[in-house]
Amino acid sequence: MDSAVLRFSEGNSFKEYRASIEASGDGYVVNFAFGRIGNVNQSGTKTSKPVSYECARGIFERLINEKLAKGYRDVGGGATKMVGSVNAKIQTGLRPQLLNMIDEDMLATLFESPAYMAQEKKDGVRRMIGKVGATVTGVNRKGEETGLPECIAQELRKFECDLVVDGEQIGDIFWMFDVLECEGEDLRKRPAKERYQIALGLCAVTLWPVQIVQAAFDRVGKRNLFDQIKASKGEGVVFKNCDAPYTPGRPNSGGAQLKYKFTSSATCRVMERNGDKRSVQLALDGGQGWIGVGNVTIPANFVIPRAGQIVEVRYLYAYKGGSLYQPVYLGVRKDHAVDKLDTLKYKAENLVEEDDS
Repeated sequence: MDSAVLRFSEGNSFKEYRASIEASGDGYVVNFAFGRIGNVNQSGTKTSKPVSYECARGIFERLINEKLAKGYRDVGGGATKMVGSVNAKIQTGLRPQLLNMIDEDMLATLFESPAYMAQEKKDGVRRMIGKVGATVTGVNRKGEETGLPECIAQELRKFECDLVVDGEQIGDIFWMFDVLECEGEDLRKRPAKERYQIALGLCAVTLWPVQIVQAAFDRVGKRNLFDQIKASKGEGVVFKNCDAPYTPGRPNSGGAQLKYKFTSSATCRVMERNGDKRSVQLALDGGQGWIGVGNVTIPANFVIPRAGQIVEVRYLYAYKGGSLYQPVYLGVRKDHAVDKLDTLKYKAENLVEEDDS
């Protein structure tokens, strides 16, 4: 039957709205689903009982026109075509370089130092991509094969050479920030700045599904980039040592690649739902067991997670021995282990609390 997929992309907002007319009994219903691109959509119906096709078509058209008037664009009537394995946990042998967090007091040094470049930390999912011939494979942060939108794979097939690239995926857009293999050469030992220049050249010939994460190198450029990302409510900034190689894994501390987040996030375990409320109790790994870190409200456009599921929560800071302050639920995580308690960003003891209003 009739169906439509609409998408809205502006700043850090990447939303999708789906609508369809479906046969039901002796008539038709108009169903819809919505949510952030790449996440599980929330669903509902515009018809409490079956209606005639003419009536359903009228409801469907009004619904689509309302969304188009709000800035959505029609991308067709089908779901995003995926390539590669979605559920099978096939190890690829590829591992990403993971970053340690820095505090605000390190920013001035990194802005001033010519040894460091800066890039936006995109608010998506980490994705490495390997291309061998016409076969394009998505890889998650655990090194496992994962599904990849066909539109991204198609852009990477433009290159005759085999590739391994690294970046963030937001819906059906891949934001490339590094290239590890190209034209049969392992580039991991080359300086980060040189690898970025190669990535920049690759993305010069790709269209919207594959984009480059722009970099800044001098003090003014890095400061301006930082301010722009903060003003647009982006997730944060990554600082990379220009001369450093690509080293898989995460160092115990410091490292050649560092990240600063404007807000912090924690990967928590859901312990249980709070009665019939739209909130759940959270816990982190305390080393000897689960340690509660308070509750989080589940927005109406999310499915309430089950006990035992792993979820991501954004927060301002945490109280020592207490809970997350101003937690915001971001969704279920399938590629990340529960964070340890000592990784939380804690509230300074002498910090005067600001008025939330």
